[in-house]
Amino acid sequence: MNGTASVPRRALSGLILGVTALALVAVWLFIARPMSDLTAEPVRTPEAAGGFAVGVPGGLSSEEPSPAVIATPAITARPAQEATPAATAVPTVAPTLAPPSAPVTVAQTPTVPPSPTAESATGPAEAVFNFYEAVTDADFDTAYALWGERMRAAYPRDPNLDSRFDQTAAITFSQLSVAEASSETATVQANFTETYESGSSRQYIGYWRLIRVDGRWLLDEPHY
Repeated sequence: MNGTASVPRRALSGLILGVTALALVAVWLFIARPMSDLTAEPVRTPEAAGGFAVGVPGGLSSEEPSPAVIATPAITARPAQEATPAATAVPTVAPTLAPPSAPVTVAQTPTVPPSPTAESATGPAEAVFNFYEAVTDADFDTAYALWGERMRAAYPRDPNLDSRFDQTAAITFSQLSVAEASSETATVQANFTETYESGSSRQYIGYWRLIRVDGRWLLDEPHY
């Protein structure tokens, strides 16, 4: 053996491994510390900033809470609908008013129809004409004689005859014709304008029912 002490090979290998492990740990600590210093936020107390410490009740943070994020529901697009065609406006046609009928000319004297023949002298239309001619002349007895029995019972002479036609100055017929007739009854359409002594007038549209008694046509019922 030489004078220099020899180290066993196994012990030398263990020493090298230990030194290597220590070196790795030192390198890791050297790298990890600067990174933790960068990420760590320094704690500043109110005292350090020259202020006063304010306690937050309930252990709540003094920082303002971040507003809650409300989830917005997804909107599903509806399928496009077919456009409804706009209705075509129909032009409104203003109704055309018919021209008014010609006014009835008021005569101061009753209109006299053509002279009746012997055959039609006692007809129902002539009986109605004779009645109004008598009241226009204020001949109320003759007019009353042209009323039938039922007419006299339903309509007393006064006020339905004398007082009724006392102020009548003229009667003008616009229509005087037989609407229907049989051997015993008849209907005469008699439309006329009655003019009064005051100058005013009134138009009447209606008809008379007549009956035949002993060959004479008598007024039985008015419809006005």
